[in-house]
Order: sequence, then C-alpha cells, then structure tokens
Amino acid sequence: MTPRHPLRPATLLHTSDVHLDRDDGGRHQHAFAAAIDLAIEADVDAMLIVGDLFDHARVRDDILTWTADQLDRVERPVVLLVGNHDALHDQSEHHRFEAASRCKEVLFLDEPDGSIVEVPGTDIVVWGRAMVEHEPAFEPLAGSPPRRQDKWNVIAGHGLVIAGEHDLHRSSPIFPHSFDSLDCDYVALGHLHEHAVLRTLPLVCYSGATASSRQGEAGCVIVSFVPGEATSLRWTPLPAPPP
Repeated sequence: MTPRHPLRPATLLHTSDVHLDRDDGGRHQHAFAAAIDLAIEADVDAMLIVGDLFDHARVRDDILTWTADQLDRVERPVVLLVGNHDALHDQSEHHRFEAASRCKEVLFLDEPDGSIVEVPGTDIVVWGRAMVEHEPAFEPLAGSPPRRQDKWNVIAGHGLVIAGEHDLHRSSPIFPHSFDSLDCDYVALGHLHEHAVLRTLPLVCYSGATASSRQGEAGCVIVSFVPGEATSLRWTPLPAPPP
C-alpha cells in the first residue's frame, strides 16, 4: 500500500460581513481593500469570505466592478459563501455579480444543500451551505460531510450560534451541540460582528465583521494548519479609514 502523502502546511485568511455598498462614506470598501492587502502581505494560501460580501441586492455597477478587481488583486484562491444580506434567492446580487465566472480565482459555494470545493495549490477543502432564505428552518451546518483524511477540512457557516432558549426563534440557527459531531480542522463562521473563539476542538471562530470587529476595530483572522499541531489562529487588526 502506498503511504499517505503528508499534508502541506497552509494558511487561510478568514473574514465575513464585508457589507459592500453600505451607505457609510466608503468605510466598508476601505476595510475590504485592507483585508486584501493583508492577504497579500501575509502571503496566505487562500482567502475565505463567510457571507455578506454585499450589504443588499441593489449594489451599484461600479461597486461590483470594484469588488471583482479587489478579488482578482489578491492573486490567490478566494472561497465565497453567501449570508443573510446577500442570500441566494431570485433577487440575489450574486446572480448579477457572477463571481465564479467574472473573477479569476473565486470558488463559490452556491448549493443550498451544501457543496465542497478543493482549494487549488493547497490541501484545503471547504464545505458550506448557500443560504437562500434567512429563516429558522435554515441550519447552516446541517448535512456537513465526513472528514477527508487527505485534506485540511474546513466547514463554513453563516448564522447565529444559539446562546440559550431565548434565541430559539432566530433565523439561520447554529446549535452548539452540532459542533460535537463535526470532524474537521476548522469551523469558520460569519454573521456575528464581533470576533469570538467559541471552541477549540474543533476550532470554531467568528472572524468578526471586516469593518467593525472588536467593538468597532476592523480586523480579520489568519488561520494556520500545520501537520502534527492543533489548528491555530491570530486575529489581525486592519488600518482605520482616513478621516
């Protein structure tokens, strides 16, 4: 029997809740451009955007063009999942944006029941469910696949981790007990705008919103996968926009 090839080390920049075209004087665009800069400077292997790249379904054409230019500027694979602000319903902005064909290296998780992508040039695979409607019936982590032994396994989900009985009515719920059955290396979450590490085995993390993490400070997360070591991360601030 041929021995299994050891996994290559890998790094991933995880961000979410970018909210491009929000009426804020360009603050969210500045933060996203800074996240792209960080991905380039840190020389990560790939970038993962876990929902809400766009703030709504009426994004201006010039913002769509600018966004495509930014995603191409990173010059490495970008895995993209939708969120509640840019859900994949009939009016979704993503039907007009068409990132997978418009951009050079975007891998779009666009299946409501879940899909998996292999990140080119790495040993990373990412699974996620595309939200069509932000509703209580949609569970972002439901149906995640078993581990692939020859890959770093990442599960992406956009939704709210339920804190108690008062949250049971929430849309796109993520129940804490669901983490018990996940056999993966990292769970990348979006929707909550504050950075938070919820669990260490598997490592479960909200990156925080690109433009408003940590009580207003912009930032994102760089995740490291190293053979023989536990998955690790570091939250990294992004420069504030000019006044």
